[in-house]
Amino acid sequence: MRSRTEKTAILALFSALALAAGMIESWFPLPFPGVRLGLANVFPLLALIIFGAGEAVAVAAVRLCMSFLLAGNPFALACSIGGLLCSLPLSILLYKKFGTDLSVTAISAASATAFNAGQIAVVAALTSEPAILAYAPVILSVGAVTGISVGYLADKIRNRLSLEKRALPTKETPASK
Repeated sequence: MRSRTEKTAILALFSALALAAGMIESWFPLPFPGVRLGLANVFPLLALIIFGAGEAVAVAAVRLCMSFLLAGNPFALACSIGGLLCSLPLSILLYKKFGTDLSVTAISAASATAFNAGQIAVVAALTSEPAILAYAPVILSVGAVTGISVGYLADKIRNRLSLEKRALPTKETPASK
C-alpha cells in the first residue's frame, strides 16, 4: 500500500510528464492541421487505470492549466477543454463499466476519437464555419489510430510498473487513503 504522500507524488509526476510530453510533441511539425500523437494522454489514462476517475481528472486538469499558462493560447485551451469534456467522461465510463472486457488500447482509441469530435465541435462553434465538419473524417480516423498507440503505450507502462518490486497500486489494490 502507498501512503497518501506517495500517491500525491506519483500523480504530480504523471502531471509533469504529461505536460512535458505535450510540450515536446508541440515542437514537431503536424502531418495534418490539429493532429498530434497525443502522448500526453498516456498519463491521465495511467492515473485512471492505476488510481481512479478523480485522479485521472486531476492529472488532465493540471496538464491543461499548466499548458495554458506556458503557451497562453486561449483558442488551444478552448479546443482542449472541448476535447477533454468529451473524452475523459467516456474513458471513465468505459473503464468503470467495461474495464475487464475492453482493453486499455480500445478505451484509448474511443477516447481519442471523442476528444477530436469535441475539438471539431469547438472549432466549428468558435469560427462559425460549418465547412470544418468536412475535415471530421480525417481527424477522427487519425485520432483513432493515435489513440491505439497511446493506449498500447499506457498498457505497456502499466504492466512494466506492476512488475516492479514496489509496484504502483492498481484498481484491485487501491492506494492508502
